[in-house]
Amino acid sequence: MSDEKPYRRLETQALLQQIAFRHGLEAMNASEEGNLAWVTSGFPVEIPFAMNVFPTYPEQAGAIIGAQKIGPEVCGYAEDMGYTQELCSYAMVSIGSTDRPDDVPMGSLPTPQALLACNNICGTVLKWYDGISQMTGAPVYLLDTPPLEGDQTPHHREYVRSGVERLVEFLSTTFQTSLEEERFREVSELSSKAIHLWTSALKECQKSPSPLNCADRFLTMAPVVSSRGTEHCVEFYEALLEEVQDRAKQGIGAVREEKVRLLWDNIPPWFALRFFNKLAAKGVVFPADTYTHAWSGAVEGTDTRSILDAIVDIYSNVYLNKGLDAKVDKMCQLIKDFDLDAFVMFSVRSCKRYSLGQYVSKEIVTERTGIPGVVIEGDMVDSRLFNEAQIETRIEALLEMVT
Repeated sequence: MSDEKPYRRLETQALLQQIAFRHGLEAMNASEEGNLAWVTSGFPVEIPFAMNVFPTYPEQAGAIIGAQKIGPEVCGYAEDMGYTQELCSYAMVSIGSTDRPDDVPMGSLPTPQALLACNNICGTVLKWYDGISQMTGAPVYLLDTPPLEGDQTPHHREYVRSGVERLVEFLSTTFQTSLEEERFREVSELSSKAIHLWTSALKECQKSPSPLNCADRFLTMAPVVSSRGTEHCVEFYEALLEEVQDRAKQGIGAVREEKVRLLWDNIPPWFALRFFNKLAAKGVVFPADTYTHAWSGAVEGTDTRSILDAIVDIYSNVYLNKGLDAKVDKMCQLIKDFDLDAFVMFSVRSCKRYSLGQYVSKEIVTERTGIPGVVIEGDMVDSRLFNEAQIETRIEALLEMVT
């Protein structure tokens, strides 16, 4: 990439592509061998990994479809089946690509033998996976994590713990496997190490200039979502952290001339990541975002019981499973820790759980931090709902307030 570009490409990007290719091959092999599970992004994958069940993610496949700019077309396949455009576009492209896999070569997933859903991220996942179950014959297991307001209570923890124990039974029966403590401890240690490396890389962005922009993080978060619990995931984040720390030590920023530091809230528009590079030309960098910081809970324990306890705590307390106060607190803390000038909230039509309350949150965050924010609207996969000119106008107005 030319030196004239306003942003810098990560050297680790080549390794990321290798991991993505490897994951695809392993998923196809697992499907052929009869041990592939589709999982939601907030699912405790340490358990299936430890039980030799390979997990793959329809949300990541949806992000790929979005990045290929074929989201409207693949959503259209689901619309042809009678589904409405108002549904989650991740679900829409998942259903559409499952119905017509030959038309979506890079975004369709191999046939699953089980569908593992956790509703800590949204409630759509159950009906979504029910639809996929009807199409593939794969059974669905739902790990139910009721939303939290405040601290997790003992009865809440006990309820989720019983669901985790039933999950182990479901996998044991479905795949004729078992949860061995030594393997479980090994997977949880690798998962925790990857999480610690990832969060260390994120923390480096507190420095100015920020060594990573949010587009960098949206891409490099993929292994910690899909492959935590594996050695190659740890190796990737060791390489990433080394590169990020080296940038920080030398004062090298992701954006060549950093002028304004913003916070991003919500999932990105996968088809328009170049949008962040256009802003980089104005000296705009996003050192922090609520999305990639959501994968920060390390599963740690010394035996099966303590690891399961950690899983219950972490996966019940994910960002989207909490009330509005927790989200506001998170944004305010990121603004303080990363010394940010303003914030952008992306109201994603598809992700109602994430976008709920953003207009109220915007006013509260500004009141508490003293910095301005703006709400822009669109979708993460379906570009028909993304008006880039309108969005640029709103962000330009925000920049005028802080420059």
